[in-house]
Amino acid sequence: LVADLQAGRVDTLLVLGTNPVYDAPAELDVAAALGKARLRVHHGLYADETAAHCQWQVPAAHFLESWGDARALDGTVSLLQPLIEPLYGGRTELELLAALGGRGDLGAYDLVREHWLPRLGDEGLLRKVLHDGVGPGTALPAKQVAVQPAAGGADASALAAAPRAAGDGLEVALRPDP
Repeated sequence: LVADLQAGRVDTLLVLGTNPVYDAPAELDVAAALGKARLRVHHGLYADETAAHCQWQVPAAHFLESWGDARALDGTVSLLQPLIEPLYGGRTELELLAALGGRGDLGAYDLVREHWLPRLGDEGLLRKVLHDGVGPGTALPAKQVAVQPAAGGADASALAAAPRAAGDGLEVALRPDP
């Protein structure tokens, strides 16, 4: 992104709920790169370092006052509902993106309902998911991954223990995605 900003390939930049000016490594100089975008919009809870480099600050709704959805590590769907009434008129990411897409007439609840009602099938099941907190049968199927023996008959344990020379191909690091 910084390279694209510096090269002038980013006309409009929308920063949602992050603070790259503070969080990115200093050598990237994100603050200077942000200035290359013609229009910079920051959506967040605070007027932070990134917001200071943007022309527009859109106040975000706190997650406790927001409708939304989420997936657990196993893929199970949860529908999120607010615990409190909105205090300061902030907007959720859903509402902001919908408004930019020409759907500014819909609130976060309407957007969540519009998305999940056809997938769940009926209003009763939607209400049950809201009540229970999770969607039944929405977990993703488990995938089995096996290490294939190398040419010459080496088994998987030998592959794991074998030292690799630098530049000896592609290294893959698999980590859980929160």
